[in-house]
Order: sequence, then C-alpha cells, then structure tokens
Amino acid sequence: MNVVGRNLKQLRQRAALTQDALAERLHVTRQAVSSWETGKTQPDIETLTALAEALNADVRELIYGPEQATLPYARFQRRYIVCAAACILAFLVWIALELTLAPYLAELARKQFILWPSYVYGVTGALFVYTAAGVFLLSAISLWGDIRLQPKWLRQMLAVLGVLLLAHYVLWTMVPFSGNALYPILRDWYYGMMELPAIRNGSLFLTGCLLFLGLNK
Repeated sequence: MNVVGRNLKQLRQRAALTQDALAERLHVTRQAVSSWETGKTQPDIETLTALAEALNADVRELIYGPEQATLPYARFQRRYIVCAAACILAFLVWIALELTLAPYLAELARKQFILWPSYVYGVTGALFVYTAAGVFLLSAISLWGDIRLQPKWLRQMLAVLGVLLLAHYVLWTMVPFSGNALYPILRDWYYGMMELPAIRNGSLFLTGCLLFLGLNK
C-alpha cells in the first residue's frame, strides 16, 4: 500500500465511511476506491481534491498523512467564529430594539390600542433571539472541539426536526387552532404549555441547536 492509499484509508475510516459510501459520494465504483487504497492506481489532482472534500479533510492530509484533523479543523473554526459573531450581532440589535422600539410599541398599544405591531415584534424577536442563542452555544463549543455529525442522514434528520419545530412555532403564533381542531382538554393543555416562556422559548433554542447540527457539514 502506497502513502496516498494508506492516508486515504485512514481518512475514510476517520470519516466513518465504507468504500461503497465514499464511492457513492464521488460517483465512482467501489473498485476504484479499493485500487487507490491498495496503490494499484493513483488518483489525479482533481480526484485528490474531490476526495478531500468528500472526507472533510485537506488535500495535504491525503499526501502527507492525517494531522489529527488540525489543518481541516482550523479551516472550519473560521466558520464557527463568523457564526458566533453573527449571533452576537443579532443579540446587540435585539437589545437596541428592546431599549428603543419595544417601549414605543407598548406606548402605542396603551394609548391608541394598536396592538398588532407589538405582537409581531414580540413573536419575531423571540424567534430570532432564542434560535440564535442555540446556534451561538454550539458555535462557541465548536471553537474548542469539532461537533460535525456523521453520517449524512443523521444531519438531514436533525435539520428536518429543526424546520418542523420552527414551523410549529410559526403556526402556533400565526394560525391558532379552531374550536373543533382539538378536544377541549387537549387544546387547553397544549395552549397552557405553550404559554409558558420556558417551553415556548426553549423550543426555539432547541430549534437553533438542531439547525446548527443539521446544516453543519
């Protein structure tokens, strides 16, 4: 087994991929992957680049050997720094709105009985802030340790769950259930639970965490 083949096998095992799974990502046969790993054939430069991308690695790792994921992880760390910074910016904007816009909308509702601007602000503000809090937490953790998930189907499932939670919150706030939609006892329990800030905002926080894990590849 040559150097590139040995490195390719180590990186494939690190990514928890079979030869068949890697071949499927590259749109080649399993025999081609096996030939590269055993040294029967050598991947060209274009194929090395495609291999590195499929394995979430660096081309230099394929050539010189795995480096405890330091090179590729440094590349991903920049993503997490940008993500965390964007969340911090969102928090600062929200604080500014809480100090300026929120009191104005409350006064508008109290004096002129115009309630919908305050309601819309409360709904959208909570959505962005608590979802961003979930994303920020995992972005900050990722600065010290890589938490990208494998395999792909697991990330997709978490992303779908995050979208469903987000859709549930939007439907709960914008499209209330009709009187016949649920049995009275179940409906009262449901609305009682969603009225609790810990449940309502906690679901948005969980949404941010699920979306981060599902979309972080």
